[in-house]
Amino acid sequence: MFLRDRYTISMNEFRKIVLCYDNAEQSMWAADVVSEIARAFNSTVVAVHGYNAGMHDGAFRIMEPVLPQQYQQEEILRRQRQLHDGLIRMGMEKISLSYLKPLQELFQTEGIDFVPKVREGKNFVVINEIIEGENPSLVVMGSAGFNANRHGFIGSVCLRVLRANDRDFIILKRPLNLNSGNTLRMVVCLDGSNSALGALERAWLLAQEFQSEIHLLYVYDSILHKEVFSKLKDAVLSREGFRFNRKEQERLHDEFIDRGLERVGWMVIERAEKEVLSRCAPVGLSLVAGFGPVEGNRQPPVVKKVLEGPVYKTICDYLMEIDADLVFVGRTGRHYTYGIDIGSVTENVLRFSSCSVYISRHMEFQGWKI
Repeated sequence: MFLRDRYTISMNEFRKIVLCYDNAEQSMWAADVVSEIARAFNSTVVAVHGYNAGMHDGAFRIMEPVLPQQYQQEEILRRQRQLHDGLIRMGMEKISLSYLKPLQELFQTEGIDFVPKVREGKNFVVINEIIEGENPSLVVMGSAGFNANRHGFIGSVCLRVLRANDRDFIILKRPLNLNSGNTLRMVVCLDGSNSALGALERAWLLAQEFQSEIHLLYVYDSILHKEVFSKLKDAVLSREGFRFNRKEQERLHDEFIDRGLERVGWMVIERAEKEVLSRCAPVGLSLVAGFGPVEGNRQPPVVKKVLEGPVYKTICDYLMEIDADLVFVGRTGRHYTYGIDIGSVTENVLRFSSCSVYISRHMEFQGWKI
């Protein structure tokens, strides 16, 4: 076990984690991840579950016309509604508490500060209210509940909570054992934005605690630029009297795009690595008087890749190729403008990645970080 120096970026990271739990398989995977992170970072865990008793009351009223004739008197219906409503609310509260009770016992046995919270209401509304009140550093949840059944599907609760809360999220799509003893493959998607740098910081912080290698990935789409240039070229040629050396301009443009965008990718990776590593430098003493040097946190190996292709698909293909365990993406990228709740690449990576996804909070883009 290493003596763990804390890092400048870790002072407030993972101090409080909200775990969204509905007793479905993916929420169980989420609980396992939260347990491992909370032990490593001495986090407080707030486990939340919302139950919608009002939905059942509405369903009961819809069924009233098909009840036997002896129940069709208004006074009898009123009593049945009250009885049903009381039983449903009390029963669903007890069921919800029973979901969290085993977790509470497990977390407290491991010495983790655990706070269960059960509340009646529309599930995503309840979760949003608790997140706002708790102000957590991290929210962890499954990508879907009991109806997870096809590739690319993300549950409505997951999407609504993610869109409504600009915070760090881990979205579980398959089991993730951070302490498996095997080297984890963490992929960080970089695009030159501050949000991507934030994602790299979180990845580096987790990689220090859990045996991991970090893959720094930049993807550029040269075909998109070539198609746009082709359309512009045709528009220019249609202008009477305009002289345009088409073949030479195409050659120069394609050479610039193919080589230039790749070079930009390497510059983005090098700048991101340099900037984040400088912020993640150990702040503890390297020597202890009378005992010699102290071994600090493990430095994870780094793999660097610049790939060409449609951005989100190329990312997802790479995740599949290396059998990645966790991919890190910024909530927004360099094309952010006011009104965007989550970037299109991030949403598509969430939908189609073969592994779980870490989404770091939005950070204002202040120009290319190269």
